[in-house]
Amino acid sequence: RTGAPVSEAYASAAAEARTAAENTAGLRPRLGRARPLADRSVGTPDPGATSLAAVLTAVATLRATTGSEPV
Repeated sequence: RTGAPVSEAYASAAAEARTAAENTAGLRPRLGRARPLADRSVGTPDPGATSLAAVLTAVATLRATTGSEPV
């Protein structure tokens, strides 16, 4: 939301990224390194999406614990 603290924005982005990463588990890869294992990879979340969610979660946690906001 407009005017919200940056820490809240990161927390919201991290939550959305985790949900989106979990939702990739049902997708069947058509391109990339997972394509040859397409049927076996169904049920496993996309590693890139999972990594992004982890990074955003770490940043959100750091922002929340330091309590600092940019000037």
